[in-house]
Amino acid sequence: MREILKLVSQEELGRKLQHLRKARGLTQQEVADRLAIARTTLTAIEKGERLIRPDELMDLSKLYNESVNRLLRQDVNAEPFVVQFRAALAQTDESDLEQSIQEFQKLCEDYQYLEKITETPLSVKYPIEYEIRNLDPIRRAEDIASLERNRLGLGDSVITNLKNLLENEIGIRIFGMPLPSRIAGLFAFTEEFGACIATNTKHPNDRQLMSSIHEYAHFLTTRSKADIVILRTNPRMSAIERFADAFARYFLMPSSDLQRRFHEIKNLKDGNVTAADLLALADFYSVSFQALILRLEELRLLRSGTWDRLKNEDFQVRKAQEILGIRSKIGSSQYELPYRYRALAVQAYNSGDISEGQLARLLRTDRVRAREIVEKFISRYTISDDGETFPIVFDSLSQPIAEVLQAVSGRE
Repeated sequence: MREILKLVSQEELGRKLQHLRKARGLTQQEVADRLAIARTTLTAIEKGERLIRPDELMDLSKLYNESVNRLLRQDVNAEPFVVQFRAALAQTDESDLEQSIQEFQKLCEDYQYLEKITETPLSVKYPIEYEIRNLDPIRRAEDIASLERNRLGLGDSVITNLKNLLENEIGIRIFGMPLPSRIAGLFAFTEEFGACIATNTKHPNDRQLMSSIHEYAHFLTTRSKADIVILRTNPRMSAIERFADAFARYFLMPSSDLQRRFHEIKNLKDGNVTAADLLALADFYSVSFQALILRLEELRLLRSGTWDRLKNEDFQVRKAQEILGIRSKIGSSQYELPYRYRALAVQAYNSGDISEGQLARLLRTDRVRAREIVEKFISRYTISDDGETFPIVFDSLSQPIAEVLQAVSGRE
């Protein structure tokens, strides 16, 4: 390792170690005491003025809970997310949240690292920030939701794959990761990584979808401020939070489309809209039953207070969904990485740029599962004219499509 350390930029490594120390709230003296070295020695290491020894790097790796491989990797030198989230962190007392924010940053760093070694940067097409100050947050939310839908070519259509849409059409990185239970989502925007969103995989899919759009609203209006979506029992919220919540409702359930579909159901049922009809409609929009009912109340298609009465009567939403065969995925506490992120990881592995162990760490899984992911990406099945099923195998994801087609022609 000593020879490897001689090849690494000591200034960059020192800055990375300094950021990790500050992110964990440690002083130079505290770290020096734990490592049994002089504070001036640590200062020289962080400034890149002294070559760090392998044993010192191992000790710092353990202290900061960071892999040696990541410390030696040539990443972008970015300010710790925890610093940006400082104001938002003051709003919550979740003890594990700082650790989650650090992992959120690692995901962004890993994504950019994969883009760098595969030479495939993310295409960014950010809109200008919308102004919402001194305006009615609810009305402004509907206006901006309509503008964004039109800008993205959605019209009033239902969104089928939101995460891919926001990543491919705008350039927002969206991760699913386990977060403290009361935290629904995180948003950060930096010059190095651009816009990044994390949703809580412990929550149902419909809640995660709403959280993604909530954070998207912050990106559109106040992207310089990091945000934490906290599940609240207190209905009193700031204007920006009321705007973000309303934007999510309007963006996912546009007024004209929802009204049309509701009236179609009502006409078919001679005015007798059932709970089963509304559960199916909520599933159609990929939103929670509660979100749909409150939106219908907002449009005066249902009586005000309908949701409160259903809740007081102990209406069992999940049980009703099971009876109707509606699948509502409950949280799994597993990572849900973007499709593009996984594809780049597989490409880097197939090209020999990363090892199997690195692949597993990047995919937040074990080696067995990592190999399964690789197999799934490079093998696809097709059916020949005579009905025979056979695999199309890509040597790598960067393989020219002409070579793939030639191989398929040979099989046929």
